[in-house]
Amino acid sequence: MKSKNEEARNKLQDKAVPKLPEYLFEVAPKSLSEKLLALRHINELRIAALGDSSVFGVGDTSIDGNPDGPGWVGRVAHDLAAKQYINLSKNGVRAHTVVSTQLVSTQFFNPDLVCVCVGMNDVMRGNYSPVQIRDSIRVLIQELNNLGAVVVLLGLPDPSKVAFAPKRVKRVLSRRVLNLNEILEDVAAKEGALFIAGWEQKEVYERSFWHIDRMHPSSLGHQLIADLIRTELNLPLRAKSTLSTHSIRTKRDDLIWLLTSGTKWLLKRSIDLIPTLIYLILIEGREIRAIEASKSLNS
Repeated sequence: MKSKNEEARNKLQDKAVPKLPEYLFEVAPKSLSEKLLALRHINELRIAALGDSSVFGVGDTSIDGNPDGPGWVGRVAHDLAAKQYINLSKNGVRAHTVVSTQLVSTQFFNPDLVCVCVGMNDVMRGNYSPVQIRDSIRVLIQELNNLGAVVVLLGLPDPSKVAFAPKRVKRVLSRRVLNLNEILEDVAAKEGALFIAGWEQKEVYERSFWHIDRMHPSSLGHQLIADLIRTELNLPLRAKSTLSTHSIRTKRDDLIWLLTSGTKWLLKRSIDLIPTLIYLILIEGREIRAIEASKSLNS
C-alpha cells in the first residue's frame, strides 16, 4: 500500500513539466579596439606571418650572414617575447595565393596576432587586378577575424623613390602601388584590421634601410618596421634587447647575391613584366581609367 508521500510524488511526475523557451545567443565579434586592448594583456603571444618575400626575411642578413633572416615579423615576435611564432610567407606569392595556400595553416595555428604584407608581386605582373586583390584581402581579414586575431596589414613603399628603373617604368609601378595601398587601407577600415603605411618616415628612403636589390629592407630596415609595428600596437619591448642589425656580410657577398639570386629573379619576372611594362607605358591612360573604374565599383 502506497504512502501519501509516494502518491503525491507520482502525481507530480505525471504532470507535464513545461519546457523553458530555447534561446540562441550569438556572441558579437570583438572590435579592433577591443582586440588591441586584449592583446596588451596576453603574456604568451602567438604570432603568425603571412605574405611574400618581404615577410619571408629576404635582406635581413644580420643574424648568421645568410640572405634570409628573421625578417620584420620575426623581429616583432622576438621583441614581444612571443611564446610561439610561425612564418608561413613564401617568395613570389600574390594576394590570392596567400588566401589559398597560407590561410588554412594559420587557422590551425590560431594566432593572437597576424602580420601581413603582400601585393608587390601583383603590382609587377601583367594581369594586375585591383578587384581580385580587394576580394582576396577582404576574405583573408574576415577569416582571420573569425579566429579573434588582431590583423596588421603593412602597406608598400613608393618604388619610384627606391627602385632601379627608368622614370616611365617607375611611374607605372608607383601608380599601381598607390592604388594597392588605397585598397589595403580601405578594406582594413571596413573589415576591422590595422593598416600601417609607415612609408612617410624619412629613414625609409635612405640607402641604409634597403637591401642591395632595393626591393627588400636591410636588417636595419626590418628592425625599423618591427619597431613601427610595435609602436602602432602600443606594445612595450618585452625582450631584454632587440636583435642585431649589424650585418657580417661583405659588399662582395651582396654583389654575388645580386648576380645570382637577383638575376634569377629578374629573368623570371622579365618574361611577363618587361613586355607588360612596355605595353602599359603605351596605354598608360587606359590603365589609369581602369583603376579609377575599380575604385568607383567599391566606393
